[in-house]
Amino acid sequence: METTILEEKYNQLIGRKEVDVLVTHLGEKTPTREAVRSKIAALLNMDLENVVIQSIIGHFGEPRSRVTVHCYENAEDASIYEPIYRLKRNKIIEDEKSES
Repeated sequence: METTILEEKYNQLIGRKEVDVLVTHLGEKTPTREAVRSKIAALLNMDLENVVIQSIIGHFGEPRSRVTVHCYENAEDASIYEPIYRLKRNKIIEDEKSES
């Protein structure tokens, strides 16, 4: 899996970095959200809990996916500005159903 940053901008109002990344995955299926999150966190030199993937959109018939990521300075900001379903998808908070 190879990652290329397409666009990176800083949203001063919210205090987060908004990054568009192109993920190339030749001979593989579309990578999981956890794999992409850890790769982007390492690429941007950030803590994993501060990186939230907004979307992964695969290109039909091509081994490429476009990923939109929000990178926060601390984990508390992510829980304020991101919807709960997105935090559950990124496994930042636990789903109540999985505990029982």
